[in-house]
Amino acid sequence: MESTDTDYLASPASILVALVTIIFLLHRAWPHLSQTKTDKFTDSITITSLNNSDLTVSKEPEVPEGWWSGREVFELERRALFSQTWLYLAHSSQFKKPGAYQSFDIAGFPVFLIRGKDDKIRAFHNVCRHRAYTITRKETGASTVLGCRYHGWSYDTTGRLVKAPQFDDVPGFDKSQNSLFEVHTHTTDQGMVFVNLKSSEPAAFDSDVASSLSGFSRIAGLKAKSAWVSGQTLSGGFNWKVGARTRHLDAYTSELRRRISEVSAASPVMKFIRSITRKSTQEDCALFPITVMYSLQDEDLCLALSFFPASESKTHIRYDLFARSSVNEPDIQKISEVLQSATKNLIGDIELEYQYISTKQGYSSELNNIDILRILSRLQEHTKLERIEGGQILPAMHKPEGSTLFQKADQLCKELDCVSGGSQNGTSPSALDW
Repeated sequence: MESTDTDYLASPASILVALVTIIFLLHRAWPHLSQTKTDKFTDSITITSLNNSDLTVSKEPEVPEGWWSGREVFELERRALFSQTWLYLAHSSQFKKPGAYQSFDIAGFPVFLIRGKDDKIRAFHNVCRHRAYTITRKETGASTVLGCRYHGWSYDTTGRLVKAPQFDDVPGFDKSQNSLFEVHTHTTDQGMVFVNLKSSEPAAFDSDVASSLSGFSRIAGLKAKSAWVSGQTLSGGFNWKVGARTRHLDAYTSELRRRISEVSAASPVMKFIRSITRKSTQEDCALFPITVMYSLQDEDLCLALSFFPASESKTHIRYDLFARSSVNEPDIQKISEVLQSATKNLIGDIELEYQYISTKQGYSSELNNIDILRILSRLQEHTKLERIEGGQILPAMHKPEGSTLFQKADQLCKELDCVSGGSQNGTSPSALDW
C-alpha cells in the first residue's frame, strides 16, 4: 500500500525528525537569544535612585541615564573623579606675597591655596576643624593668619592652629592635633599648581602630563616667573562635561586672538616678526578633566580655562591670562574687558547647547569624545569597587580622631552655647562628611 503525505507527516519517524530539527535550531540560536543587552555596550551604566544609592548596570542609551543632569551621576563623579584626580587650579604668579590666597569650589569640595612665609604654596580644605565652617570667605585675599569668624579659631599659612578661644585651658587639648586638613599639591617647573583631594597618598603626578606641559610651555612662553595679567570666575547653567568638551572653544579662542590683537600695544612689525619666528604650532594643552591651556602666541600670552562643577547643572568657569613679561595697566584693562565679554559669550553658547542636549534623548554621539569615554571609564571602575566594598567609597574623606579630649572640647562648645545660632554661612555644622 502506498503511503500518503498525511500518513508520513503523522508517522513517529517524521515527528522525531521534526523535534530533533527544532532542538538543533534552538541550540544554535540560544547564545544570541540569551545575550544580555550590555554586550553591545558592556560598560554603560544607568544611575537609578535607590535607597542605598546603588548603581545598576544595563544597556539603556549609550550615554548613561542622568549623564548630563542627574544628581546621582554628579555624586559618583565627586567620589570617582574629583576626589582622586590631579586637578589644575592656579599659577604661582597669582600668589605674589606670603599670605596671598585663592579659594575654589571643586564639585562641592571647598579648598584654598595660600603662599606661606617659606614661599611654598599649599592647599587646604576650606573648613574650620572646630565646627566645619568656612575659613576664607573671599575668593582672593592676603593674610598670614586666617581666622574662622564663627568661634575665632585661627590658622597660619601652614595650616597650623594658632588660636582657639575658650580651649586653651582645657586639660589635654592639643592644638597640633587640630590643624587644617592639608590637600596634596604638585607645582610644576612652569609654576602650575595642581591638587589631589585624596586623603591617603595619591597616585604620582602623571609624567605624560608633565611632558606635555613642558612642551606646551616652551611654545607659550609660560614660566614660573610669568606675569598674571587678568582672571575672573563666572558661572553658567550647564553641566561641566558640556563645557569641558564644547565645540564652541575654537570659536572662543579665535575671538580672543582677534580682539586682544586689536587692543594690544604691540606694533604690526613686532606681530609679524613673532608670527614668522614660531617654531611650532602647538597652541593648546588639555589637562584632564576640566582645564584647557591656550597659547595666544602673537601676543605672548597664555590662557588657562577651567570648568569647575558646582552641581549637576551649574558650573563655575575660571579663566586666567598670563604674559611672558609685565603688561602695562591700560592694556590690562582693555584685555580684561575683552576676556570677560568673550567668556560671557562662550557661557551663553554652552548654555544653549546644554539645553539642546538636555532635550535630546541619549545624545550618544558624544561618546566618541575621548575625554567623555575616559570619564565614563573612571566612573565604571569606581562603581565596581563600591560593589565589592558594599557601599560608597569616599576617597577625600578625612576622619577626625574621636579622642575623649576632643569630645570634651566639643562639649565645652555646646555648654558655651556656640552652636545655638545655627549656620553663619549657609553650611551645615555637621561632621566633616566630604
